[in-house]
Amino acid sequence: MPLKNHLTLKTLCLTLSVAALVPLVYRLGYATPDATTTSPPPVQTGATASASGASSSEPATEPTPSAPVDYQPLLEGATLMTGTLSFEQVVALMQQHHGDSLDSRLGQIDLITALLDYLRQSQPEDWRLVMQGLLEAAFPARAAELMQLAENHLEYQAWYAAGAADIRQLDPDTRMEVLMEHRAAIFGKEVAEELWQHQIRDYQMAKAMDRITADTDRPLNARLEELTELVRDTYPQAAIDNQSMAMGDSFANKFMAASQADLRAMPVHQRRETIANIRRSLGYSERAVENLARLDRKRDQRWQAGDQYMAQRQEITANYEGEERERRLAEARRTLLGAEADSIRKEEEAGYFRYQQERSYGIH
Repeated sequence: MPLKNHLTLKTLCLTLSVAALVPLVYRLGYATPDATTTSPPPVQTGATASASGASSSEPATEPTPSAPVDYQPLLEGATLMTGTLSFEQVVALMQQHHGDSLDSRLGQIDLITALLDYLRQSQPEDWRLVMQGLLEAAFPARAAELMQLAENHLEYQAWYAAGAADIRQLDPDTRMEVLMEHRAAIFGKEVAEELWQHQIRDYQMAKAMDRITADTDRPLNARLEELTELVRDTYPQAAIDNQSMAMGDSFANKFMAASQADLRAMPVHQRRETIANIRRSLGYSERAVENLARLDRKRDQRWQAGDQYMAQRQEITANYEGEERERRLAEARRTLLGAEADSIRKEEEAGYFRYQQERSYGIH
């Protein structure tokens, strides 16, 4: 689902097996490491806690780096950390970047996946032991809980990786049922529902949208009103507002895609007003509505030119052959389609005729 406050598959590494997860950097947050980033050096485990797994009753304080530590801002406020890091430095960074978010399971899983990524690269032989020591040093009151969550996370990774191909073949309802059943068996029902709360919410919303949009006996405005109320009752305003960042997969686009029969039956002026109302009702800002309205008018012009071209094309192909046909088609494309002419020619050579397709109003 589109909305950005989800717990994504990337965050939980659902499709990676234990053996195949080979991270490149210690991720703090949700950022994806760049493929060109060099791997971090091993944690310098001079402290006895790293060698024996013994716990520390006092949180570590951030020491003076033994070598430069560079911070580079990445997507969504995450940080890429590079440099030679001591055991104490890793503890301090864990506390700094994750200490305020451990009251939620989502915050805990962020810490665990970040730490797993780093230690599997820097400590491939004894990363579990080092992880235990780091957790006990950084968060002594939560170390056992976090370590258990990590073990459950690894078990789930392995289970999913082994059955991913089969799971993908299931229909959406069966797939969700199977996933939640195994998640509950591994994590416990309450923890599983918290970890996947956004996926569950989006799944339920998708089913509700299917039900609402399929009820074509009701007027479009009545369906839109029900969906708008449901969206605003289900999602925080920030998530709804973020749709303008990914408009191709927004509630408004999904609703319009399912309402094309209604939109095609409307006069141009009414259709434009209806599309603007759909976007406005389902979370687009007024500025986004205006910008998209301008884009729609350009699309209208392009499709009108495309319709004219297809009419001329039919006449040309019916009355001319050989080089004369190709010359006239090239002239018609150039005159009516302008900058698109060469792209249209290549599409036609491949057997695809763009303007023979049915238009989806408000979408393209």
